[in-house]
Amino acid sequence: MKQKFSKPIFGDEDARHTGCPEVVGQHLANQLSHFSSAIELCCGVGITAIQLAKKMGRITAVDINRKRINDAKKNAKIYGVEDGIKFIVGDVLDCNLLKNLPADVAFLDPDWAAGGTGKSIRHVHVNSVDHTKPSMRKMYILTKQYITPNIVIKVPKNFAFEALSDFGCCRLENIAYGGEVQFKLAYFLKDIMENNEAGFSFD
Repeated sequence: MKQKFSKPIFGDEDARHTGCPEVVGQHLANQLSHFSSAIELCCGVGITAIQLAKKMGRITAVDINRKRINDAKKNAKIYGVEDGIKFIVGDVLDCNLLKNLPADVAFLDPDWAAGGTGKSIRHVHVNSVDHTKPSMRKMYILTKQYITPNIVIKVPKNFAFEALSDFGCCRLENIAYGGEVQFKLAYFLKDIMENNEAGFSFD
């Protein structure tokens, strides 16, 4: 199996565990490369934002955890994209913040561990868009209202179209890493008119 990150990154154990593998971030960036700007909400230590910055001209990354934003800035410097990302410490449900953060596409990465933090309980995932932290439903509604209708969400592997039906049609990508599906990427883009599903392996 490939290493999750190609460089030694800054970040606590929980952030490393939940962070998107670098190759998946590269895949996402390639899928969204026709957009010129992006925002990541709940960016953690910035690994996905870093990959997006390699493909787009303007990236904004927001997280309420100041320590993780500080680590994300260090990681952006390690990857040589520190000038391409604006990092913000803030609440992703704050309307006054969101309305001042324009972008062509948004990536949402809320915490969907059912039992909270900790390695031993992180394999148990929520089964509803209302039970993530922060609420995936609220994030989606506010992002669409204040930033952009083009939204991609990292969701648990147990999510099917039914769990996301309130958001409209989407493309679901089953992301396999380490020999099994780890999570899914749900694309809610303006040009997607019907549900479809595909699988991608990054072993």
